[in-house]
Amino acid sequence: MASRKTLCKRFKAGESALGNDLTAGGYLAVAFRAVDELPPPMRRDDHIVRQGYGVGLGNAGHWYFFEDIAPALAFGRAARMSLECSHYGVYQAVHELLFCPIHKGDEQVLHLTGDNLDRREDEVEHLKRFVQGVKEHPWSSSWEPPTGYITAYNNGQPVKTAARSLPL
Repeated sequence: MASRKTLCKRFKAGESALGNDLTAGGYLAVAFRAVDELPPPMRRDDHIVRQGYGVGLGNAGHWYFFEDIAPALAFGRAARMSLECSHYGVYQAVHELLFCPIHKGDEQVLHLTGDNLDRREDEVEHLKRFVQGVKEHPWSSSWEPPTGYITAYNNGQPVKTAARSLPL
């Protein structure tokens, strides 16, 4: 097998799009790239590449990755409402995790592309999806897209129906 170039050899440690700090997510680097330069999705024992969205916070200075735009927009919007965050951005992103034999550990890089996706006309629809997903899985630590087939809760358990439900 041909040896792959490790992330630490491909990216300068601490390189950060928009100058944000990388300590929160433990990223080696955060880089803007052209859409056609984004790595394709992959899942192996030593290399995982996920597509999703990156959220960068202003004075709070960190980057976070989400696999769906709904929680990414909700997170960015909520963070901006804090006194510690002066601005935020949500971008199409790829999260790359690769084991580095030199450093004997996983290294992460967040690849960003495109324009800022926050405060667009469809933002409210994404925020509604976020709330609906939370309604269907209120105790989950991960966000799941809503199915729209939950009507109520019985002793804390969601009640599923055959007809679409759960209006916001």
